[in-house]
Amino acid sequence: MMLEALCSLVMLGGLLLVSQLSPGPDVFFVFRTALAQGFRAGSAVGTGIAAGFLIQAALVAWVGGWLMAQPWSQWVLYAAAVWLLYLAWRIFPRKRVAVAGDKLETTAHEPLHVLFWQGFLCNILNPKCTLFICGLSIGPLEQFGASCAWYAPALVLVLTGSGLLGWWLWSALLQWSPVRHFYLRHTTGIDALFAILLAVFAILLVLR
Repeated sequence: MMLEALCSLVMLGGLLLVSQLSPGPDVFFVFRTALAQGFRAGSAVGTGIAAGFLIQAALVAWVGGWLMAQPWSQWVLYAAAVWLLYLAWRIFPRKRVAVAGDKLETTAHEPLHVLFWQGFLCNILNPKCTLFICGLSIGPLEQFGASCAWYAPALVLVLTGSGLLGWWLWSALLQWSPVRHFYLRHTTGIDALFAILLAVFAILLVLR
């Protein structure tokens, strides 16, 4: 039983790493920040997202799907939509961006702690992330949680650690020279696309 429980944790951690490439506001925000401001900035956003993920994973591990059944959960969706629209407004380019060497002349490099809290809010206000964690972990929790008292906290740590590792990894890969040069050549269009995608996610949250 213990070996099966450990194998399930490894599989869930790997699945979370792969799932980080699926479209979503967290993905777009980390990718755009890493491209525009570099590895440390993207990692700061990713660390904030992982902190929010830690809270959501802990709630799911001990409370389960009860959270999303509450009548006030709709207001969380509205708050998330407003936040995503704000991020879209911040990212959307106001003018054509000039490139100086390997850097953007008009890119504002925000403090890392600000980027951390932006990532945290982007994640914690995303109830679909809670649903994703529920779908990922409720089955294993029902299978191993009763017989292995350590399984629930281990699951929370594995999911959070995998998420954090993944965001750092993607932030590093986005510094690869061909990827950065492509972004630098097409910054205005790519930023506009990221902003539009975030706005679409905001609308879908309200209309779901």
